[in-house]
Amino acid sequence: MDFNEDYRLTRRDGEFLRVVASILVVAAHCVHFWVEDFYSTRNIPSLGFFATFIDQFTRFTVPVFFFLSGFGLTSQFLQKPPKLSTYYRFRLGKIFAPFLLWSFITAFRHIDYLLDEMPWREAFVPTALRFLKFLFIDGFDYQYYFVIVIFQFYLLFPLIFKLAKNRWFLLGVLLLQLAFMSPVEGYLEPFGWELPAFHSNLLLFYGFYCVAGMYAAWHRDFLSGILRHLSNPQVVFFWVGSFGLILAEYWLNIKMGKGLYDSDHFNRWSVVLYCVACLLLFVKMKPALQTFFQNRHWVFLFTGIAPYTFFVYLAHTHVLRIVDFLSWEVTITDFFSRIVWVVLGSYALAWLAQWLLEDYPKLRFALGLPKTPLRAEDLPGHSYLSSRLLRSKPSDSVPVNTASAVE
Repeated sequence: MDFNEDYRLTRRDGEFLRVVASILVVAAHCVHFWVEDFYSTRNIPSLGFFATFIDQFTRFTVPVFFFLSGFGLTSQFLQKPPKLSTYYRFRLGKIFAPFLLWSFITAFRHIDYLLDEMPWREAFVPTALRFLKFLFIDGFDYQYYFVIVIFQFYLLFPLIFKLAKNRWFLLGVLLLQLAFMSPVEGYLEPFGWELPAFHSNLLLFYGFYCVAGMYAAWHRDFLSGILRHLSNPQVVFFWVGSFGLILAEYWLNIKMGKGLYDSDHFNRWSVVLYCVACLLLFVKMKPALQTFFQNRHWVFLFTGIAPYTFFVYLAHTHVLRIVDFLSWEVTITDFFSRIVWVVLGSYALAWLAQWLLEDYPKLRFALGLPKTPLRAEDLPGHSYLSSRLLRSKPSDSVPVNTASAVE
């Protein structure tokens, strides 16, 4: 096997990244209480500091979802491009239906605002527009921003599919995204200039990750070409340095009095650098991960976890609120137990829903569940599935369901 083939992204890589990223996203939301506490107290020897460390460590997760979306969709189009009408009908429906259903499920949290505070009778049209903005731009729950942004990407994808082959297009998208990310405002301040105000749930702030995935699908040896010139210690050093940078920047931001969202979220140059470092580190580790992928005891990650990541992403905040109500937020035991309960509870809810709705494929589709129910022969130890996964070649593309990242 040649060098390039060793370092190409495969189906198993996409599934594995989805599992890791989805669990870390849930973990980050579980510890946000302590992140807020550290922002207020700045007490380093505390659970808040540890939570902030974890929170910053997970900054690569949502960008990798966008990367996989671009990579997966482009891989499909390169193999067998669908008709434009077929693409929009299936792809937008696949993201739109779960978004609407889960927004309806979440709407009870805003019932007073929607019914009592919005003047439907007095000004119906302005209120309806305000409602549509709340639903499709703001989102009824905080994690829905990913679905809102990926919806925008799906709309634009056919228009930029061929453009993404060009490295200058990739560079242009990167520069455009960086132009609206921190610390640009610091460079503009001495001139009395300010960045224009844009809603945070726009593709503008995440487009580079999508296009980078598209470019990587067009140029399958792109990552291997970079890694050919980098040793393992160099890649590790790059990753450690980039992670140290986002921690240092976060500390500097809160010392300067920036708001928590502006201090710790994705809208920073350092996060882009860290995401690149994380991807290079993962791809560099691929040969070492082959033993892990080929161990039949881990097949469940690909059959019982990966297919449910989209559902878990949409549903986990409901589980989290139940755990918030039932648990304390004091000790380190509380810290870890809430992560365990929310992760396990969210996946248990996914498996239960898949089982109960086995005869209702349209409802499963609308909830973001897998197309086919989990069967006994899909569990670890089944010889056919195990052998099929183990025989998948490194050139296998990311599968259809990876194209929507957390689906």
